[in-house]
Amino acid sequence: MVEQLGLREFRGHHGEPLPGFEYPRPRHPWYLHQKPTDNIDELMPIARTLSRRRYGRCALGVVEPGEEVLIVTHRSQNDVVYEAIRRALLERGVAKVERVDLSDLGIEVGTYSAEDGWREITDRLNDMINQGVEFTAVARKVKQYLDDRPGYTAVIAGEAGRNHWERAASEKFRNNWLYVTYEDFISRANAFPDELWRTVDLKVIAALRDAAKVRITSPEGTDIGWDVTEHQAELWPKGAYISGHILGSTIQGIRFGHPVETFLEEAKTLFPTLNGVVAGTSNHTGYFPHIEVHVENGMITQIIGGGKYGELWREVKERFKDVQYPGFPYKGWAYFNDASIGTNPKSYRQVSTLWSYTDSWTNLPERAQAGVIHFGFGAEHWDQTFLSYARQNKLPTMHFPHVHNIFATYEILRRSTGEWYKLIDKGRLAPLDDEDTIRLANCLGGPELLEYDWIPALPGINYPGDYKRDYAPDAVKWIRQDQEGAFDPLK
Repeated sequence: MVEQLGLREFRGHHGEPLPGFEYPRPRHPWYLHQKPTDNIDELMPIARTLSRRRYGRCALGVVEPGEEVLIVTHRSQNDVVYEAIRRALLERGVAKVERVDLSDLGIEVGTYSAEDGWREITDRLNDMINQGVEFTAVARKVKQYLDDRPGYTAVIAGEAGRNHWERAASEKFRNNWLYVTYEDFISRANAFPDELWRTVDLKVIAALRDAAKVRITSPEGTDIGWDVTEHQAELWPKGAYISGHILGSTIQGIRFGHPVETFLEEAKTLFPTLNGVVAGTSNHTGYFPHIEVHVENGMITQIIGGGKYGELWREVKERFKDVQYPGFPYKGWAYFNDASIGTNPKSYRQVSTLWSYTDSWTNLPERAQAGVIHFGFGAEHWDQTFLSYARQNKLPTMHFPHVHNIFATYEILRRSTGEWYKLIDKGRLAPLDDEDTIRLANCLGGPELLEYDWIPALPGINYPGDYKRDYAPDAVKWIRQDQEGAFDPLK
């Protein structure tokens, strides 16, 4: 019966590698291949479950009974999915649920493919320097829309950037809208139990509080680290906690959680210790040839490879090299910014929309998987002096080039013991294996909750082949096969 539905029987494994390899073997989320339905009545049990969720950026239960809700969608929106969730929210007592499409806001909507990873730079940079946009043009348009329609009490919008959306929609913002496609709707990532997810997040935050040093490595070529003073370890967690998206960069956590004066003071101490290389082939928008980003004293010194993405990135670095942003210790835009950590073991790289989507972040879900690190670069702060200076001088206002690492190892030198602790080990997030986490998972549904549904295949790392020959020059060619489960040894 399972095979007839187009599913695969669950055969759990704890990331055992294939013979001859050190990293967890590939795995594909076969449950996504079950035949879809457009029968809303059949989908309502799922919609009701999702409508009650209160944790993570997919939570809809943060909308209270009696509220009037605006959901911001775009051209890829599945109407059946939207209608099912709308009905579920109304059943909970929400007074009104309406939607507005980006095209209705005057936003020109294009078609994006993950094979165009270079667009992460052009699509973000132009709005910032030409229009003075602090986050995205969409967020600004939504703010204007709400200003003209004060009746709405709650807004659900965007697929990322919750803190930025709060700045656009203020207290009306409730959460991101992660239910654009049928695949989003049935994703196990969006149904991961609230308390289990929260437990994992808080364990990651607790580990940061004891850090004296950080070192991040990956088989794709990343090797970067920095020192953490006792005072910085105290400041860092206050800005690092974003559910499902923990800020694993000390300096970014301090920037998010404290005034610009505090950031500048700590940057003078931390940046001189921040050195190394970040390498990979993917970002929020998609893929590109292998890139190496070399960092010295917290600043990019060299960008090697990356194809068109690398060319555009080098142009941005050179263009703004002499800018002196207020509140930053050195000249230039090319700062190391974030090393954020995904914490959901059920997240995965999208299957249905990766090569054709109407939002530029076609590859965003990849970064949400537990243990995946996404690095980001660029000068950024929310201080009005910083933002005013950037707008007046047509400068970037935030970070935007990213590099993802799937199989990273994130180590913390514990101040309390002097021992190195692997918060992430070869892509596996350590708090998932703590006894109390497992106990909670057993209560909520079983240990399968803590297993990854998706592990990509990287030749020479966790699958036969040669990384530099078969993957690094053209990741797209390989990933097209991987997305269909071609390399899953359990298929």
